[in-house]
Amino acid sequence: MSKKYSEKKSFWALMGSLLLVVASTAFLVYKYFEEKEHYEKWKDYDECGI
Repeated sequence: MSKKYSEKKSFWALMGSLLLVVASTAFLVYKYFEEKEHYEKWKDYDECGI
């Protein structure tokens, strides 16, 4: 019983950490493209002093 409980606990810990890594990567990719889009939108206005 103890070994089976330990395997389940290990599985869920691994799934939780994997989910955290995937979510963090998705967030970083989203922020990168959001920043890139913002830069592209406003790059022409940087030169005119606004």
